[in-house]
Amino acid sequence: MIKMVRIDERLIHGQVAMIWSKQLGVDRIIVVNEKAATDPILSSTLKMAAPDSIKVIILDEEKAKVLLRDPRMNDLSILVIVNSPKDALFVVENASEIKKVNLGNYGKASKDGDERIKLNDNVFLGEKDKEYLREIIKLGVTTEYQLVPDQPITDMKTVL
Repeated sequence: MIKMVRIDERLIHGQVAMIWSKQLGVDRIIVVNEKAATDPILSSTLKMAAPDSIKVIILDEEKAKVLLRDPRMNDLSILVIVNSPKDALFVVENASEIKKVNLGNYGKASKDGDERIKLNDNVFLGEKDKEYLREIIKLGVTTEYQLVPDQPITDMKTVL
């Protein structure tokens, strides 16, 4: 079962690997990212960042569509990580029973031409980003900002 989808432009790093994976009790981290799936160095680096007890799977969208719909996923405890609201919407639309999307670090490093507005020190959103997040919310998925589990939660409905 997918415990949470996290939007974090850094993908797997200390907060995700050590704090979120422990908090959620996951045994798998699935990264859905085209670049990471095709870059062996990036893929290897992401896998090294995760604890040894957690299996990391890095997929492009095509392979993710198949795996996210596989009923055997229900027997696992999974954290899905993407690096943009657009990719989070893709996951929500292609997986069953996503209950929560968590927005972590996003927008500081992006160079897609969409002018971004600072939400806080860790999140900068452009109009396209907001639209993707609104679509996720319309699908009935709880969408919130929370950098780490011991910090307060901000419901993205109130922000958008």
